[in-house]
Amino acid sequence: MILKEDMEEAKERMKAWWDHEIIDRPVIAYFHPRPKVPFKGIFSFWCLAKNYDAIEECLNDYETKTEGIYFGGENIPVYFPNYGPGIMAAVLGVEPEFKASTMWFDKPTDLKDIVSTLENVKLNKSNEWYSRLIRITEYAAKRAKGKYQVAMTDLGGVLDILSSFLGPETIVIAIREQPEIINTCRAIILEKLLKTYDVLQNIIDKYSDGCSSWQFVWCHKHWYPIQCDISAMFSPKWFKQFVLPDIIEQAENLDYAIYHLDGPFALKFLDDLLAAPAITGIQWVPGAGQPPDGAEKWMPVYKKIQKAEKNIVMDPPPKLVPHVYKVLDSKGLFARGIFLTDSIAQFYLPTFIKGYGGELVQKLISWLKEHKLSLTRDNLKTFLSEKNIEVSKAIRRTLYQETKNILAKGDSDLYNISRAASFIE
Repeated sequence: MILKEDMEEAKERMKAWWDHEIIDRPVIAYFHPRPKVPFKGIFSFWCLAKNYDAIEECLNDYETKTEGIYFGGENIPVYFPNYGPGIMAAVLGVEPEFKASTMWFDKPTDLKDIVSTLENVKLNKSNEWYSRLIRITEYAAKRAKGKYQVAMTDLGGVLDILSSFLGPETIVIAIREQPEIINTCRAIILEKLLKTYDVLQNIIDKYSDGCSSWQFVWCHKHWYPIQCDISAMFSPKWFKQFVLPDIIEQAENLDYAIYHLDGPFALKFLDDLLAAPAITGIQWVPGAGQPPDGAEKWMPVYKKIQKAEKNIVMDPPPKLVPHVYKVLDSKGLFARGIFLTDSIAQFYLPTFIKGYGGELVQKLISWLKEHKLSLTRDNLKTFLSEKNIEVSKAIRRTLYQETKNILAKGDSDLYNISRAASFIE
């Protein structure tokens, strides 16, 4: 089965997006179950993390389940060989452990031994994890040829990898007391990370048209999501001294780079990141307990990114997808939505991709309020007739249910669409 019928058109739009351009319409990505095809669930995201060498089994699962998924817009099917965030630590000698629904990397190492530990790692056939990554990448890329993209595994950030050996507290103390050790470790890790990236991506290049990652954003050239989650503990001065140089060097070794800005404590570094020409864009992740992607609270952040002419990667909740395209500049914006049905997707997708843009529910609630009516199926029918709105039965059912859900939350004020974040299921 062909997973995406409009693959070439989507790739052309993505080529333009990376260069901050638009061809015929804005870029957007979305999923929903494929109509009239049995939905078999979502593929197992942690398949390889649970069974390191089961690439054939994991691809069987991926291919079987993605047949029931519609990849809309510029959502290009991607298989991500997932061994957890920062598998480069395993290449450097950490024994990973899958528990609590994620992969953990921890090999306590004395500060006096860390440089020799990292220096002694060889990237060759005798390196278990280096060889494994090559093997599974080659198998996946060769099998996927022409059907879907194979992504680069999540290698991790330089200091995040080092934290697997030293731990955050030791790194902070060492930066204060023995910064030369941290700088030496950074150089060793970055050199080996870049080499591993090149080896793996060159394998993918042999069989695939393009490049992708755990962010599931396709590119016609080489790119990678760069990150340093541990830097949230740092001051801006430390970020400039111990983090930013590695980010820039890594970005300069690529054609494009998106920085993964994770959590409110990382926002203090945004200006420095935006000032770096080699960084193409930002993926801002608000973090747990914060308003979601696309919420009004983060609009100043997005607008600052756009003012610097950087691209944005975001994953707003379905009901905020049309909002972000109304409020933000579409140039350089990549928003992705996950919808439970094709009718809900049609209901909330922006009008430029033949959706209703979420506007029907606003109009219906305003009409009910104006006429002091409650929501009933008869009143819905009257509304549609009075407004000369023709919709399918599926959209009518969706309109009724979505309006019912919003009204049940006790807030019918949709005049300010930015408040839609409070209506998320």
